[in-house]
Amino acid sequence: MIFKQRIRNLSLMQKLLLSYTTLTIIPVALLGYFIYTAYTKAAEEQIGTFVPQMLEQASQQIDRNIQDVTNMPERLYQSQEMTEILRNAGFQSHAESMQQQYKVERYISANFLHSSSSDLLGVFIFSKNRVFAAATKDYSGFSQKEAAVYGQSLELDKGSIILLPEDTNLMFENEPNFLLIGVPLQDRDNQTYLGTMFFALDTAFIDRITGTFKEHTDARILLVEKLSGTIAFDSMKKKEQAIPLGSYPIENGSFLQDEKLVGITPAVQQEYSLIYEIPTGKLFAKQLQTRTISIVLFLLFILFSLCLYTFVAYNVSQPIKRLMVNMRSVQNAHFQNTLPLPVTKQDEVGRLTESYNDMIMEIRDLIEKNYMIKLKQQEAELYALQTQINPHFIFNTLETINYAVEAGEQDEVIQIITKLGRMLRYSLDNGVKSVPLEEELGHVENFLAIQQFRFDDRLTWKTDYPKTSAALEVPKFILQPLVENSIKYGLETEVSIHIDIKIQQTSKLLVMTVKDDGPGFDPKIKQMLEKELSMEPGIASKSAHYGLSNVANRIKMLYGPDYGVALENDQGAVVRIYLPYPQVSETGES
Repeated sequence: MIFKQRIRNLSLMQKLLLSYTTLTIIPVALLGYFIYTAYTKAAEEQIGTFVPQMLEQASQQIDRNIQDVTNMPERLYQSQEMTEILRNAGFQSHAESMQQQYKVERYISANFLHSSSSDLLGVFIFSKNRVFAAATKDYSGFSQKEAAVYGQSLELDKGSIILLPEDTNLMFENEPNFLLIGVPLQDRDNQTYLGTMFFALDTAFIDRITGTFKEHTDARILLVEKLSGTIAFDSMKKKEQAIPLGSYPIENGSFLQDEKLVGITPAVQQEYSLIYEIPTGKLFAKQLQTRTISIVLFLLFILFSLCLYTFVAYNVSQPIKRLMVNMRSVQNAHFQNTLPLPVTKQDEVGRLTESYNDMIMEIRDLIEKNYMIKLKQQEAELYALQTQINPHFIFNTLETINYAVEAGEQDEVIQIITKLGRMLRYSLDNGVKSVPLEEELGHVENFLAIQQFRFDDRLTWKTDYPKTSAALEVPKFILQPLVENSIKYGLETEVSIHIDIKIQQTSKLLVMTVKDDGPGFDPKIKQMLEKELSMEPGIASKSAHYGLSNVANRIKMLYGPDYGVALENDQGAVVRIYLPYPQVSETGES
């Protein structure tokens, strides 16, 4: 459920990219992975089958070469003279012995070393405590005693033997690797043992045989003795002397081990194993190269398609996003900053944008019409506010005049009637919205003077303003409601009240303060009043503080929402009016 909610909250472009990834990138990646895995597995199986077949062929060829060397003594039997020399066990003179050795060595050199395989390093014949030898390279070791031991073994077994260089002390010049093949010699006429013939065979022939399928330079061919694991041939000529064949899982076939492909098959009459090793990284280099190229092409395809899809998604989502931003601006009533959206396409989004532009234009027309109506209403309300005089004030003033007449106070009656006449004349001049500050203060002083006739010593006041501010234009009837409230609410709880009217000006503001020493504002009433004073201009208050709300409304109508009325409690009630000083100093209007 949470996952679905997160998907729903994604933007349109994010949803499009997510859909593209789910429907394109992931399936293509999985398909490429499965194809590559199947291809690699098929290649491994093919190579795993092919390598044992090649090793089997190589093993058979090696066995044939060894068998050819084992059959070489047949050439010796073809010479009656050589057979007679080997039969002769009598004592001869030194000259005869040297002559026979010369004949035998010359014969084996001509018939074996120079007319046979070029891989023969040397031929040795041990017969009746005599050693005949011929070699293509200088050699050392392989004493008569050592040859006699192997000769006796061959005489008893009636078979051939293959020795490694480690099994004897025989060593040739440049230390080539070789196999020493021992074959017993039998007198075919009387079936007696004539001696043993040893052939030193250079293992280079194994390299030639296996070279036909050794395509990689990192491939290694080994001929290893099964029992001891001794290495008889190593195509890389490493210093390793033996390999533990017991660690191999099979004796014939191929397998993967230690990041290498290993093929093994029996060779040389099942006493040796022919081993093929190659690192899998080299063996599957082409597959890895193919994989790398495929990955690069896949990434390029993804990059290209992603850029293309992002471009398409951007062209789809961006107009909708611009439309959404404009709609939020309209929602916040910022119609003046909202411009018609450009229509560049005639698709569904383009037609939606056209409808939106038409709607905005129609809303603007309606707002302008309603705004003009509201302005007229505000002007009418402002006119009504300017001309209103509290009926209670007139009634109370007439009552005061009546009491003064009855008391015979003619001078006071004349003063009250004079000041009331000035107030009425001030109120009847309805075409004037602003007056000099000195006139507004004079109107307030007339009002206070009339109230003082009524309350006598219970009311005192003081006005304080700089003479330079006397000519400043201020809204008409802006101070009387504040002074009237101070008298009304101050004398409800106090015996007497003093009112201070102070005018101050700064570089940007004209501050008009009306302060009394009455009980001040009740916190709850003050909070309610501040809420009313912050209301939109033109909304009339229905509370008992109608005059205070009207003053705040008039200021906002004239100068804007940054100016108005503020309330404080400072040893009584304090009401401050904030007006823009440059505007009032020039015209009295904003």
